[in-house]
Parts: sequence; C-alpha cells; structure tokens
Amino acid sequence: MLFQSSSQFEDQNHLKDDQQYIHIIRIGSFKMDDKWREAAPVNDIEASSWIRIFRAFDTDHDGLIQCEEMQKTIRDSTYSFGFDHYELQKMSLYLEMREGKPVDFADFCYLMSKCKGYRLREYLFKAALTVTPRNQRIHVFSELQRYKCVPPPLFLIFVSIVQLAFYLYYVVDSSEGVWLSGPIPTLSPLIVSPFHLSELWRMFTYCIINVGIFHVIFNIIIQLAIGVPLELVHTWRIYVLYLMGVLFGSLLSLALDPTVFLCGGASGSFAIIASHLTTIVTNFREMESATVRLPLLIVFGALDYALAVYQRFFAPRIDKVSMYGHIGGLVAGILFTFILFRGSKPSRFYTVSFWVCLVLSGFYIAICIALIAAPNMLH
Repeated sequence: MLFQSSSQFEDQNHLKDDQQYIHIIRIGSFKMDDKWREAAPVNDIEASSWIRIFRAFDTDHDGLIQCEEMQKTIRDSTYSFGFDHYELQKMSLYLEMREGKPVDFADFCYLMSKCKGYRLREYLFKAALTVTPRNQRIHVFSELQRYKCVPPPLFLIFVSIVQLAFYLYYVVDSSEGVWLSGPIPTLSPLIVSPFHLSELWRMFTYCIINVGIFHVIFNIIIQLAIGVPLELVHTWRIYVLYLMGVLFGSLLSLALDPTVFLCGGASGSFAIIASHLTTIVTNFREMESATVRLPLLIVFGALDYALAVYQRFFAPRIDKVSMYGHIGGLVAGILFTFILFRGSKPSRFYTVSFWVCLVLSGFYIAICIALIAAPNMLH
C-alpha cells in the first residue's frame, strides 16, 4: 500500500510507545537496586500505565489477554506490573480462579486493584461494570483508574436522603402514618399545585416529596443502585439527565393534567431507568446480565407506575396526584441518553440520534408550553 490512514499511524505509534515503555521497565527491573525502587514514584507510574501495560501485553490487539499468557507475563516481568511477591501470588490465584477465561481491560483493572489492595478503585470498577457496555470500557476504566473521588458521586445520594427526610417529616406532620397512598402535603411550598402555577421553582422541587412508602423505596433503590454507578461513570451528565426528567415530568403533567397536584421523584427515577434501558437495548450483547436486567427493570418500573395510576383514579382521596410525571421522565431518559452519552468514539448512528433527539426535545418542551398556555390565551 502506498499510504496508511492516520488511525493506523496512531496505532503503530501507540504500539511503539507501549513496547518501549515496557522494555524500559523490564530493563530497569533487573538493573535498579531496592533503594531506587522504594524511592521511585510507583504510584505515579501506576496512575498512567495500566492501559499502556495492557496494550503492550495484548500482542494480537484483540482487547484480550489469555490467562496462561498473563500468568507467564507477570512471572517474567513482575516489576512491570508494580507487584511485590505477595501481590504476584494473589494475581496468580485470581487468574487460576478464572479457569482460562480471557482478561479484557475492565477485568485487568479490577484484578490490579484487588491485588494492590486499592479497595476504593475495586468498588468503583465493580460499580462501573454494571452500567458500562464492554465496547466503552477502555475509555471509562482508564478514567476511573485515575479517579480520586473528586468530585464524589454524592448528588443522587443527597437527593435520596432529602426525599426520605421530607417523607418522614410529612408523615409526622400529617399524623396519617406510613401507607401506600399518603401523606400528600398539598400545602407544601415544594409541590406542583394547580393553585400556584406562577411559582416556577415548584417544577423542580416537587421531586423531593414522595407519596406513599412504596414510591420512596422505589426511588431510593433506583437512584442508589443504578443512578450512583451512572453518576460515577458520567458525572455531571447524570445531574442534567435527572433534572431534565423532573422538568419533562412537570411540563407534561401541567399540560395534560393541570387540575391535580404533582409530587414525587419518580420522574427523575424513570429518566434513570429509561436511560439505562436504552443503553441495554442498544448494546444488548455488550452489557452485563442484560437478559436479567431488562425484564427486571421493566417489571419494577411497571409496578411503580401501576400504583401511580391507582392513586390518580381509584384511591379514596379528594387530593389527587398526577401520573404523567412518570411518562415525562421516561421520555427525557430516552432522548437525553442520545444527547448526553455519545461515548468516546461516537458513530454515525449516535451523531444522527443526537440531533434527532435534540430537535424532539425542543418540540416536546414547545408543545407542552403551548398546551399549558392555551387555556389562559383562550380566556
């Protein structure tokens, strides 16, 4: 061939750098004395080298290292991995337990963190495995390997604590006790009320008030079990996703069901569920336990929505709560998955999806605002 693509040149340069990098460490491992090793910035080397070490030993560049090959490699080049004798024995044991299953980069990071005793990183990698497709893990895990929990993934943990605190407060304040359909704090300055439509902050604050113990438990489970790992991987994008779910839920409720109250964090939780389901469907073969997660999330979400429908139409109460917040959150979750989570190497499909979903989001907001404003304009 007379020419090569820029990506081929980059791959060759990466390979040369990685081989040179490993070669230097190997030579150094024989020539450096113990004092130099103790003084060397091993943590700095580790913080930048896991992906390079993996690429250098992934000789066929298929993203996998065979267990037998890796066991031989760590025995021959122990210092390349930053291992002492005890850590070497642990890695050998873990590789034997895999029973010949190849090691990809996600597995490599997880095993390295276990052997090095990095408990925090180990938990981070384990959480990220549950929400990250295999074809996106090299970028995600390379970033997590350097992650120092700054900023920490506390947004959805904080939201969950606030939701539980407000629920318990209104349980005590109303004297209704803990049950499925109440209490409904209709006088709260945080709830979306048909009598206070000019107070726009309520379109966001309603998400911290929940009606019924099942809704509280549902929202907290979704926010902690799925939301926190997603926040860990996607950071600020999850804040946007959650808040857009809350906004879309309030807009749809005011547009289609303006005569009742709206409260509950289900709009944000359904945005998280919809986003995760969208990721599973579009990357079904690349997700961990996709065949279990998909039906489980659908059934769990359907139960919460069925209870919302019951509370809206059949519960023996005068003060009704809208069920459209769930649908608005679902729509936001699907659209903003393609807007926010395009991956490290966005394909043509994700580029087209980004613009389509961005336009659809604009239409959604415009139509909802038009429906909300229409009665006032007619009068």
